[in-house]
Amino acid sequence: MPQLIFIAYVLLVIALSLIPTAMGGSGLYSDKLAHFFAYGGMGFLAYMSEDSAEKRFYLFLLVISLGAVLEFFQLYIPGRSASFLDIIANTLGASLGYFVGWIFLATAIKNVLLDKKLASDEATTNYKDNLNAP
Repeated sequence: MPQLIFIAYVLLVIALSLIPTAMGGSGLYSDKLAHFFAYGGMGFLAYMSEDSAEKRFYLFLLVISLGAVLEFFQLYIPGRSASFLDIIANTLGASLGYFVGWIFLATAIKNVLLDKKLASDEATTNYKDNLNAP
């Protein structure tokens, strides 16, 4: 299921990136923030959608490459323009999203392991208490 969510998100970003727009538009900072957050979400989903570190890394490279390729294609779309700053915003967003995914998953695993250890310790304590009971 996480893979399907990742694929759907990638397709959404591709569609939104290649839709012709009217000339003019948003300000510089809001455009860069949009790129940053769009690719941040993609980086996070790339990390969460796979189990192997190798596949995660390849997806990360794919996300960064996709950002650069889509910027190139925007040269040929009416109302769009390519920008090196957009590629940087895409890369930084994907990197942060990937890192947040790593932290999120590491924290979740740590919490699960701690819960198992606590449950095991409680079970051992209860077992010992029951042995000493009259």
